[in-house]
Amino acid sequence: MPNERGMERERIERVARMYSTNDLASKALGITARSFSRLCRKHGIETPYARRRGGAVIATMG
Repeated sequence: MPNERGMERERIERVARMYSTNDLASKALGITARSFSRLCRKHGIETPYARRRGGAVIATMG
């Protein structure tokens, strides 16, 4: 289901896997790196940055 900007979770996941940095991934989607990070956090998707650092997805309560 698309979110308010029309981006589907699957598309965000795919881009997060394809690109090596949050900046490149966000540019591919046509959004800012901050928006990309926020969308990933919202959907529980591991960002390229977190993947490089070996980090886990941080879920927020809200």
